[in-house]
Amino acid sequence: MKKQSYIMIGLSDFGMHIVRSLALSSVELLVIDRDEKRLEEVSDIVLNTVCADAANPDVLSQLGLSEFDGAVVDTGQDMESKVLITMQLKELGVPNLIVKSVNEIEGRVLHKVGADRVVQPDREVGIRVANQIVRGKYFEAIELPPDYSITDFAVPPAWFDRSIRELEIRAKHGVTVLSIHRGEDRYLNPAPDFVLQSGDIAVLLGETGETKRLRELYS
Repeated sequence: MKKQSYIMIGLSDFGMHIVRSLALSSVELLVIDRDEKRLEEVSDIVLNTVCADAANPDVLSQLGLSEFDGAVVDTGQDMESKVLITMQLKELGVPNLIVKSVNEIEGRVLHKVGADRVVQPDREVGIRVANQIVRGKYFEAIELPPDYSITDFAVPPAWFDRSIRELEIRAKHGVTVLSIHRGEDRYLNPAPDFVLQSGDIAVLLGETGETKRLRELYS
């Protein structure tokens, strides 16, 4: 089965996150940016990089991009370059054009010139987090590294009638108490002086290995 191949044009923080995430997958990447220092930051995880101004028509036309499965365009605040690059990619036959927009008006323009999808990261993340909060799924809104987890932990008897500060939970066990569930009550981000009781459920954030060891310690 042929691997997917994508072009990443521009390396703002948004683009950098995409590159680092795709580098962990089987997607083959070609990264183009006019800032050599930004390219050096991904040189250890991306084989193919080009230091050039993609808004220059001669640059994209010489790279043989029609064989790629898609492209992501993220040139920051520069609307003109985004428009020029999107138009060129469309003319070169690159499918699945994803372009980052800073506002809705810019997004409409980008759709008009050929973008298949326009994303506004802050807006989209904000809506997703708000919807999850409304549904009561507070912690699904947090995207975690693969070696971290959020887990429910029944407070053991050794913790009864003692405060979070007194127990030194973070220092001793390497986990953070995100909330305490006590019956129908929820205490988000409890203070260090919060005293734990029998029947409490602690929601913990930490490295998966640390939360596993904590469970084994009090099992």
